[in-house]
Amino acid sequence: MHKHKKRFISLIVVTFFVMSFVITVGAVTVSAISINDSDTSQLKTKSADFTLSTDTAEKNGTLLQLNVHNKIQDDTSFQLEITYDGMKKNVVLQNQTKQLSIEKNDAGYYELPNEDATWLFEVGEAKNIVVAVNANENKEHLGELHAFLSTNQFTDEEMTEESEDTHSSTTSEEMINESSVAKETENTTTSMTETTQTSSLSQIKESKSAENGQSRSKKAVRDGLTGNPEVPKGAILLDGIFGDINEAGSGSKGNSGVNTIHDPDVNNGMPYSEITLSGKKNWLSIWSNDQYKMDFSDSFHGRTYINFGEGTDADGLAFVMQNDNANALTGANTSDDGQNLGVYGNNKTNILGMNKPNEKAVQNSVAIEFDLYTNNSGAHLFDETNAITPHMAYTFPSNLKKGYKSNSILGENHWGIGDTAIVRHQDSKILNGVVGDNIRDGTWYEFRYDFDVTTQTFSYYLKNPLTDNKTEVVTIPWDDLSSELALSDNNMKAYWGFTGSNGSAQGTVKFVFTQVPVNLSTQIENDVLVDEESIVDVDEHDQFSPELPSASDKDELTFRTHFSVEEGEAGLDITAWKSTISGNDIDLTQDLTNVCAQMDGKTYSGEAVVNEQTGEIEVTFSDLVVQPGHDVYLSYTAKPLQHIEASKSYFSSQVLTTEIGNDTSSDFLSNQVAFWFRGNQPPVLSQVKTEKDTFSDFVDSFGYSFSYQDVDDDDLTFDVAINGILVAEKQPLKGTSLNQTFQANENEKIDLLNDTTAFKTGENILTITLSDGIHAAVTKEVSFTVVGYFGFEELTDHYEWQYAKSDLGKTDVGMPRQKEMKIKIRDTRQLNQSENVKVKFSATSTDGALETERFVFDDQPLDDLSLPINKELVYAKDQGLLLKLNDQTNAKKVTGNVVWTIVDAP
Repeated sequence: MHKHKKRFISLIVVTFFVMSFVITVGAVTVSAISINDSDTSQLKTKSADFTLSTDTAEKNGTLLQLNVHNKIQDDTSFQLEITYDGMKKNVVLQNQTKQLSIEKNDAGYYELPNEDATWLFEVGEAKNIVVAVNANENKEHLGELHAFLSTNQFTDEEMTEESEDTHSSTTSEEMINESSVAKETENTTTSMTETTQTSSLSQIKESKSAENGQSRSKKAVRDGLTGNPEVPKGAILLDGIFGDINEAGSGSKGNSGVNTIHDPDVNNGMPYSEITLSGKKNWLSIWSNDQYKMDFSDSFHGRTYINFGEGTDADGLAFVMQNDNANALTGANTSDDGQNLGVYGNNKTNILGMNKPNEKAVQNSVAIEFDLYTNNSGAHLFDETNAITPHMAYTFPSNLKKGYKSNSILGENHWGIGDTAIVRHQDSKILNGVVGDNIRDGTWYEFRYDFDVTTQTFSYYLKNPLTDNKTEVVTIPWDDLSSELALSDNNMKAYWGFTGSNGSAQGTVKFVFTQVPVNLSTQIENDVLVDEESIVDVDEHDQFSPELPSASDKDELTFRTHFSVEEGEAGLDITAWKSTISGNDIDLTQDLTNVCAQMDGKTYSGEAVVNEQTGEIEVTFSDLVVQPGHDVYLSYTAKPLQHIEASKSYFSSQVLTTEIGNDTSSDFLSNQVAFWFRGNQPPVLSQVKTEKDTFSDFVDSFGYSFSYQDVDDDDLTFDVAINGILVAEKQPLKGTSLNQTFQANENEKIDLLNDTTAFKTGENILTITLSDGIHAAVTKEVSFTVVGYFGFEELTDHYEWQYAKSDLGKTDVGMPRQKEMKIKIRDTRQLNQSENVKVKFSATSTDGALETERFVFDDQPLDDLSLPINKELVYAKDQGLLLKLNDQTNAKKVTGNVVWTIVDAP
């Protein structure tokens, strides 16, 4: 028999104290999470292999699983750098089999143990996750693993039935397919097939070939490697940069021209210009205006996005620099001349040996052609020595010797009667299979061209803006460029633009610009400021990083244009200041503030008219005249909208003026500037802990703590759940950029007998959910143990009898107490148990007057008393514990101790 008892001495008459006891057995456990392999990316190094896979678990959301395997026994350890859509975020790598986690160190890396292991971490809302693997010892970059995630998953059958608009621009599996093209002209039909394979950023798991000669639908192309299906963000307006479309031929020019596009769902809601060369049986060109010629006395950069159309309809196009004239266009426009792309001359000499191919070409020109159709038969031999199309090459259209060769049997430089011309393609680059499966897929590709005046180098390439796959960079020799363009005779400047041609079928190619190769105005500069600090991204990064200057959603942004008039010029009256900002980024429903101009220490108030749909803002001033040698700063302040993710935005402006003295109107365009909203960051929840690992029912109150952080200072709320039961909801917290700790201690004890309690015996799970009301809530869990209680929950601790001798009889009789008494035995261990337990009673006093045999308990013996568990027993004064007294008892005050014992307690 085991006895658990504690004695307490009372200083009043026959007073007894008894306390209960606790028996605790338990341990803390943490549940592990596992996922299944899918969408795998692999990396092999000399020391270990890495596999990255994704899985969508029903309860845990989307996870990534990084498996490190085949680790050899050497000293090499690894550190990881993880980016989510180009941004570094704080994640926790959780070991799948051990209670071990890794967080990012101060340098921004995750240091892995030198062993095989599987690590899990959350994906969140990211679409493109990159895991860079470096050797820890020397920081050598060993390679990268990529996970391209899509919200929807399709079977092969579903993909073929999917509509054109459901294309995902990033996929985890890239298909490299056979390209089949066929072009019909008035006289002949030529088809050819080219098969080329290339790699993309993601693991290429499978290659599928289209049937030979079978044309591919837009959807089929997009299942493979394509360009950007959307107009790239940052496209700009081209007001006044280009002249009108020049055309020749019997057909129509379709919708050719410079068209202003405004779609709130495209280009971040900013209006932009789109150049279209369209129609059939036509030759087209478009050129920069005189004031926007390329200037080869200074460096410049151009970034144009080209949509080559769909199918095989267009012959092609050319990017051309020339010093012919502002309306230059090929003079060869017969039915046999569709191959000249609007820039070359005749295809063959006439019966007099005249009409050589350079004579009707655009003069003093250098072209970079994008030839979409092969001409290598009959009278169409421009591509005879370069038959693979689409291709990109530079040429000299107006130079007979350097630009063409003859098919004459007398030699390639002989031009007699009826000799057919072949274009000399310089440094030709194949496009299909390099930048995309088939560039005629209706998506956008990036054409980059740059001139460095220091090295006198003009270079260019074509690039896929989604994958960064690109052609080799091509350089046009300076001697050729400068002589062909006759730069020394034209003040080192040249027109630039595009030419194109179409046959009997309708063809369309389109262009947008994010950067033009000219200084739009040396007199006007834009800036975007927060607290007087510029946040302009001077280098126009494609992806955001925390190191870039940026604005938060709580900042006020000042948009400012600096306009100057040089000495020696006439004074200018500013009639209007026009600017464009994005309604997707800036709250245009609120009034602009601080609309003003500042000049020579004086402030001029302005009146702003805002177009909420287009983001165009026109500000007018009264009598704002800028004299020569003076500067004016035009500005207004606006508030941003909410950005859940980092967002790149743009600001462009133009100043409309009237010259003092002759009322000549001028329009000064600015270069567009880019800036970033860093996006509202989700709150960080960490260090979720319970006050102790093991709690006891009836004895302990529950306590917990967690750390939180919110760099945006958002108002936060948190929920508390125990075993999935919500016990506290939407409790307020104030976010702060500094890490804070929240501590909670409940006053009430854990009560497993309460029907509404969330606690249970054994392992319990505490869940904390933190939300800023913007992002998906952040949740973390921790396990703890609750053990049951076995002992007296209630037991009267004071017993008192007071009698006069006259109240007592001659023999011992159990006399009532002065007050009622209570007993409750609690057992929440959830063991196999009976409904009753045995309790034993004993008593002692200093003089022996109050020994155990002096007490009785109703009709039960005190050495083997049976009482129910988890039931409160209330005894009246004459029930329960009674003291045997008689009139022979000495009259005196006696005190003593009693002990209640639960018999056979474990």
